[in-house]
Amino acid sequence: MKNRLVVIGRSLYLNRPFMEYVERELGHLGFLEQIVKLPEASSDTVTLLQQQIALGGNLVIVTSKNAFTPVSKLLATMIDDTLILKENMLIPSKSEIYDDQSFLVRHERCAINVVQAVPGRVLPMFLIEYREKEGVIHLFDIDEESAAVLLDPLAASHEVEIVMTPLVEGWLQVECVSKKYGQLGNFLKGVKQLLPRKVVESTNIFAYLIHRFSQRKKSVTFAESCTGGRLAAQLTGEPGSSEIFRGSLVTYSNAVKAGWLGVEKEVLEKYGAVSEQCVEQMLAGAKEIARADYALAVSGIAGPGGGTPQKPVGTVYIGAKSDTHTIVERLFFEGDRNYIQQQSMLYAYKLLFRVASEDFFDSGS
Repeated sequence: MKNRLVVIGRSLYLNRPFMEYVERELGHLGFLEQIVKLPEASSDTVTLLQQQIALGGNLVIVTSKNAFTPVSKLLATMIDDTLILKENMLIPSKSEIYDDQSFLVRHERCAINVVQAVPGRVLPMFLIEYREKEGVIHLFDIDEESAAVLLDPLAASHEVEIVMTPLVEGWLQVECVSKKYGQLGNFLKGVKQLLPRKVVESTNIFAYLIHRFSQRKKSVTFAESCTGGRLAAQLTGEPGSSEIFRGSLVTYSNAVKAGWLGVEKEVLEKYGAVSEQCVEQMLAGAKEIARADYALAVSGIAGPGGGTPQKPVGTVYIGAKSDTHTIVERLFFEGDRNYIQQQSMLYAYKLLFRVASEDFFDSGS
């Protein structure tokens, strides 16, 4: 089932935090195949909506206050319908369901949900329902080629289409879409049997992490340098994070690394802040201060400046620590500053999933 979003109104799509809110609220649909943005008064609106409706699937149209009624009129014309007044809204008479500032109408193969949005206010209810024909799995410590060799035949036998994307090295996100007679549930079960302790089925792996750690009463803490708090922001953006998150220290200067985390000055002078030795002591210090079950630490050079021939921009040391295991790895990431920080954050969580495998993965997987 294709899921697409059309946003009509500059006041909406120029507001990045609000757009992120819209996309989170549409998370129940799964993967958004396309996001299209148009100003309120555009000569392309009619053509674009015709094209989108012809594609079928689920089409969500989020409009500004001024664009809501004009879009309703356009849709009514396109589907040979008339407008009626319901709940102080002019909407197509063929609308199946409606709520305050939201209505759902179907035309041929397309379900169309039009929603009026105002930045700074709660979004109206999205009326398109999730159909259990799509799923997301995360695969760990397996490369894309090997995963394809294992999963492609299984997907074909269950009539499921899969698309893999590597988030970072050793972490594949796989979108799974059931075809008309596909058996998505059996496919997912087969993947878990093929790759025990390497697979997690979840559209939101951070919510899954919180759920698993909460069940087992486990806690985590972070010591961040080049990521500037991204690890903490990612986790605390999810409800329930306070159940497992002890806190985080963002330590950019060497003096703060030494004073807050107990990194030895000799280590900083001999090896530098961007080193395996420094990250090891950041892990130990964070874990001791927070008295957490698990700790993550990151120190690197996100750029665009600050690199050297020995440690170029993109060099990052990332570590994870439990009561019994410590992992520190040297990575090299490419891209701009934000992308390097994002990759570093994801890789740190990947190491957490590894050292916390007993608490993170299903025992029967």
